[in-house]
Order: sequence, then C-alpha cells, then structure tokens
Amino acid sequence: MTPVRAASGAATGAALGPGVLAVAALLVVLLAAAVAALVVQRARRRRHDAEARALAERLRRDACHDALTGLLNREGFLHAAAGPLAEGGAVAVVDLVLLGAVNDTLGHARGEVFVRLAAERLGTAGTAVAADGFVAARLEGDTFAVVLPRVDGHDAHRVAETLRERLLPPYLVEGVRFEAPVVVGVAADGPWLADVPAGAERTAALLRRADVALAATRAGGEPVRCYEPSMGERAARRLRLIRGFSAAVARRDVRVDFQPVVSLGERTVVGVEALARWDHAELGLLLPDEFVPVLEATGQIGELTSFVLDEALAAARRWLDRGMRLSVAVNVAVANLGNAAFPDEVAQLLDTHRVPAELLTLELTESGVSSEREVALPVLRRLHALGCRLAVDDFGTGQSSLAHLRRLPVDQVKIDKSFVLGMGTEYGDVAVVRAIVEMGHTLGLQVVAEGVEQAAVRVALAEMGCDVAQGYLVSRPLPAVCFDAWLDTLDVRQGEPGTTPGPRTLIA
Repeated sequence: MTPVRAASGAATGAALGPGVLAVAALLVVLLAAAVAALVVQRARRRRHDAEARALAERLRRDACHDALTGLLNREGFLHAAAGPLAEGGAVAVVDLVLLGAVNDTLGHARGEVFVRLAAERLGTAGTAVAADGFVAARLEGDTFAVVLPRVDGHDAHRVAETLRERLLPPYLVEGVRFEAPVVVGVAADGPWLADVPAGAERTAALLRRADVALAATRAGGEPVRCYEPSMGERAARRLRLIRGFSAAVARRDVRVDFQPVVSLGERTVVGVEALARWDHAELGLLLPDEFVPVLEATGQIGELTSFVLDEALAAARRWLDRGMRLSVAVNVAVANLGNAAFPDEVAQLLDTHRVPAELLTLELTESGVSSEREVALPVLRRLHALGCRLAVDDFGTGQSSLAHLRRLPVDQVKIDKSFVLGMGTEYGDVAVVRAIVEMGHTLGLQVVAEGVEQAAVRVALAEMGCDVAQGYLVSRPLPAVCFDAWLDTLDVRQGEPGTTPGPRTLIA
C-alpha cells in the first residue's frame, strides 16, 4: 500500500468514528434478534400446527367413537363396517337388556362400569368368533352392533348364537351378580341389497334391518332372529300406526266399544268395560292388541287413555240421566301410572262429566304393576283416594302373590280369560279359577271372570262364588249406539214407587 492510500484509509476510519461503529453493532444485534424471533415464531407455529392437527385428529376420533367404551359409535360404525362388508357378510345388533336393572340397583355410575365390562367381553368374543374383519360399536345404553364378515344368513345366525352364548355368563358389578338375557337381531347381505350402493349406505340398510329383527326378538320367541321381509312389512305397518294415530282420534276413526259386566248372583248388568277400536282406512278394524303396544313404545298411550276415559265417562253420564247406574272400566297403561299428573286429569274428567268417582274402575295389568310397583304405588293411592275403584287385570298370568296384592290399594281382581276359557275342558284351569276366587275373597276383593262363553262355565263360576262376569255368552263388545239398543232389549226391575228404575236385568 502506498503512503497516500494508507493515509487516506486512516482518515476514513477516523472520520467514521466510534458512533458509526456503535450503530453498526446495534444493527447487527437487532438483526440477530429478528432472526431469533423468526426462528421462535416458526417453531411456535410448527408447535401450534402440530397441536391443531392433534386436536383435529382427536375431534375426528371422538366424533366416531363412544366416549365410555372406546368402541365406535353409530356414525363411526357405518363407515368402518363398509370395508369388511365389501365381500358380503352380516350386521348383528346385540342388546344385553340389563342396564336398567343395574342402574336401578347400584346407580348410574355402576351402570357405566357394567357397560364397559360388556364392551370388553364383546370385543373378546367377537375376535374369537370372527377374528378377521370384526367391527364393533356401541349404539346406545347396553345395545351394540357388530359386523360378521363373509357369512350368509345361515352362518350369520350360527355365529350370532355363539356370540350371544359368550355374553351370557353373569356380570359381577360391585360384588353383585347380574345375568343378562341378551337378544340379537341379524341382517345378512342378500339380493334385496342389489340396488343399495356399497359403503356406508349399505351398512345403514343392514343396520336398520338388524334393528327390525331385534325388535322381533324383544317381542318374544327365539333370542336370536334373522331379518325376514315380513318383519319389514310389520315395521312399516307399525310406522303407519304411529304416524296416523293422532289424526285418527281427531277424525273419530278411533272409537270406544262397551262390553257388559253382569252380576252372577242377581244376573243384573252392573257395568261395562270400555274397549278401544280403530277403524283404519287401509288396514281395517284394529283391536288394542295390535296398536296399544305401538302407542306404549312411542309415548302416545297417554293420548289414547285420555280419549277412552272421556268417552267412557260421557257414556256413564248418559246412562245416569236415563236412570241407569252403570260403572265403567277403563284400561290404564304403566306409563299412565308413572305420570304424577294422571290423578289430576282423572279428577278433572270426573268433574266435567259429573260422574261419581265410584262408578269409574281403572284396570291395570298384573305384569305392569309388578314391574313398576314402586313408581305406580303413589299414583294408585291418589286415584284410590279420589274414590275410583282399582282392578288388577289378567290375574294369574303374571307375578302377583298374596303379599303383593295386599300392598296395592285395589278393589277387584279379574281372572285372565285363558283360565276361564279352559274351564270347560281342563281340570287344572278349574282349580286355578277356584283358588283365585277364594284368594280374592280372603282379601276382601271383588272377583271378575273374563271370557265367559258357555252357560256351564257361568254356572260353575256362580257356584264358586265368583262375583261378576263378562264374555260372549252375555254380549260381545258393542259400539255405543248398539250397546244402548242392547240395553233396551232387557227386562227392567222396577224400583220402589216414586224412584228411578232399578238395574237392568238379563233375560234368563
């Protein structure tokens, strides 16, 4: 370097001075800080992205899985089952029919323990019977769905039976043993699915039909049932009834018929039983055995009970105005007895129609009261306090005992017609009827025999001391107009001078 350049460089450095160097150093520091901040920001963004992906994955899993058991839920099952079912197979819906009992006995927390135990056992059993392609889901409560891959209808039934057997051993919850009845509905792939696209839609079609088959098992019979087209027809018929009931009541397609109840001693008409009938425009005349269970299952039974009560009490008022004091009996469902407002409704209807409470008999089934006794008892006591008479219907077919009847505020027992109808041919039925009559009288109850169709049976009942009877020997259930005409054919026992006519007397 020449002396001139060296001198020039030294002069420049001197000119920059310490201030400029400090600024440069600061810029370096700021740049380093900015780079560090950028690195931290990118790291934080990567962490947030990872957390977001994990959250999204967890949400996707939660959306498809049951929180209690970890199994798939219904939505997850529809998609997960599509793969195993691509080569054919079946869907089974398994109901252990036990959760309600565990909840009632040990509480809901222990009920959740039972559900987890059931899910674990289902997974183990499913792996054993269908190791490859087995998929399980919890639909609700203690009801589960499973895929049985690559089986036809016959094999699906056999595998479902094996699966059920593995679920039957008792469950131990908090030291208490519970035995699950376990029922299974199965739907296998077949020609009827030809027009249904593969995937979730086909799984859903199988699941719906398995639900229909499960409903058939719950109704009684074999604990494992495979879907049949006739079941679908019954399900469609039930759906038609559910959707059309309220409109049928409004159109008066639902009516109340009356069947007379007769004193066996004096042969007088002492009352009637009010029986619902549905004149369906497409299905014809429907009896309660068909539509009442449907209404009970859908919560519409209260509407039917209210309608029958109103019609029956209106009829009782008409007969009172004609000088005839006839009691009316109305069937009451278990759901009515679980409704704390039901006694108030009954009281209001009695007041509206100006009918004495003692002329209303409310009939409850023996099995219904047995299963819901603690829930029903307060309502029954309130109804009895109103002055209504209470009767146990279909007695002899359920679980009632002498001690059970003593706890209920009932006034009457009705012998199930199956025993009365058998009196003409079965000595055993005669013995059962005699025992019920004697037991009822021991408890101070009136005894009614249903299903009296033969004169010899009427005579035998009278000799046993049975109080009253009803059945085709006296009359079939009749529409209101026809029943009034029937009453007009009977002899009339005259009361004392200046009083209203006495009770109607049957012609001997």
